[in-house]
Amino acid sequence: MIKFCRHIGFCLVLLGGALNMAFSQEPQSLKKLEILDDLGDVSDAFRESFFEALKQRAITNYDKAIIALEKCISVNPEPIVLYYELGRNYLELKLFDRAAANFKKVLEEKPNDRYVLELLFEVYFTQRKYSESVDVVEKLVAFDNMYKEQLANLYFLETRYDDALRVVDELIEELGLDAYRDKLRKKIALKISNPDSQITRLQEKIATNPKEEQNYINLIYLYSQNNDIDKAFETAQSLLKEKPKSKLAHLALYKFYLDTNNPDEAVKSMKEVLSSNKIDEESKYKVINDFLIFVDKNPNYESQLIEVTNVFSEDSGNSKVFTEIGNYFYEKDKKELALNYYERGIKDNVSNFGILRKMLLLQLDLKRYEKAKVGSELAIEMYPSQPILYLVSGVSLINLNNYEEAIEILSIGMDYIIDDLKMESDFYDQIGDAYMKKGDPAKAEEYKQRSIQLKKKS
Repeated sequence: MIKFCRHIGFCLVLLGGALNMAFSQEPQSLKKLEILDDLGDVSDAFRESFFEALKQRAITNYDKAIIALEKCISVNPEPIVLYYELGRNYLELKLFDRAAANFKKVLEEKPNDRYVLELLFEVYFTQRKYSESVDVVEKLVAFDNMYKEQLANLYFLETRYDDALRVVDELIEELGLDAYRDKLRKKIALKISNPDSQITRLQEKIATNPKEEQNYINLIYLYSQNNDIDKAFETAQSLLKEKPKSKLAHLALYKFYLDTNNPDEAVKSMKEVLSSNKIDEESKYKVINDFLIFVDKNPNYESQLIEVTNVFSEDSGNSKVFTEIGNYFYEKDKKELALNYYERGIKDNVSNFGILRKMLLLQLDLKRYEKAKVGSELAIEMYPSQPILYLVSGVSLINLNNYEEAIEILSIGMDYIIDDLKMESDFYDQIGDAYMKKGDPAKAEEYKQRSIQLKKKS
């Protein structure tokens, strides 16, 4: 099924990530058939043609394999393995309708054969026959509940949103919530125009099992999507009543407190959310982003923002939040705070050149020369054609009294400057400073004059 996985992956790109396939299982039945037993009592000519078909398939001569199988059928059409082999060969030739016809013939005799069902699913999905795919995957669910992810996605493609949400909720109850299932659930919930049936279903689940947090969260989300904020708040309070230590309840409460201008309670709820290792980064990012919007309008709560983030762990998964806070303080020209948060979030952000650049320039501004030196060296390894990194490195080396090394790195960096007279002038200025501090005023004057000439042109 590896080949099918790759094909599905390609289809998913085209479909905007519609399905999250999981075809890693080894075939459980026909792949392991005892061929001779399956053939039964057949003639030597039949056997010869059959094994000729297997040989031709093995060397990818699928047309010849089909001819050999058809000879077998003309002698004895009973062995079901013939139609299984025909289906596989037609599938390789992308003759999907013929492949499906043969797989369905096998399923008439072996209706619960997992491997043949998987192959039939491949045929239908490749043709984007989602309705037929649903019929097959509904049977595959009996073998592995992970197929419920595929089923939910297929229901989504068929606009059967209530069914899709029901299946996702079943899967979450059985296997727990992860980032993919959470995203899938929200995507489906957005499509439900009349959430009443889903709300009723979740209310019934809560009545049956009042300790299950996820049902409350799902209900809160539906109320929020329906702009029924009071009901969402009441549901969050009900969850806290049943489970006073629930962190998830505060995902709803903080927003309600912000919207009702109760920031002190909002801060308490945000601390609960940000300190939890069970709440995903995207949710934490949304919490911080909402608070940043609030603080921007109410700057007297800025200290509360810093207080909130002090409970936030520095796990690698939290870098997006630290970076967003860094951006906030950077826009406010609060360099110390901006640099602090950029440094806390950079380990997962080294591929973001804009953030890396801001951090290094802040380190120079704040005279953190050793950090700027080390950081710019690492950055040059990743982005060797970015002249600004050589400039940062050169300036930091000058301030660390490494003049020869500064001149060398600045000279290398100049080779990467393209049509930027101001930057070129900055490089000459820094090289001149390095020569002056090194005790070579003649060279220093030479580079200072070059800088002056460029400034006149710019």
